[in-house]
Amino acid sequence: MGRADETKRSSDLKDARDRVIELLRSRNRKARFMTELYASLEKARISATETNEVLAKLESEGAVMLRGHFCADPHLAGVDLRVVTLVEADQGEDPQLGAIRRIDEAWNKWLSEYLANHRCG
Repeated sequence: MGRADETKRSSDLKDARDRVIELLRSRNRKARFMTELYASLEKARISATETNEVLAKLESEGAVMLRGHFCADPHLAGVDLRVVTLVEADQGEDPQLGAIRRIDEAWNKWLSEYLANHRCG
């Protein structure tokens, strides 16, 4: 990879990072499912690979929290049920506890709606 390619890649990753943070701060900073984040970023021509790279870096910096979930429903086999949010202080709340709370709220809301509307059989 040449120097110009490295500079462009670095610029692309910075743009992807800025967009990820912007999306996670929108909607009143609610947690988002990864599938939703991928879809929003795809519209901005940011690939899943770039998104994963940016999120791994942000997570290692403690700027985001990403938690995986599981649902035993066979219809959800292979579905990405990870939820992500920013780790930021909100009105005196501990940043990590706030992130866990937002992720749990998003998951619990989705799961209750899914179970209320889904019928196996």
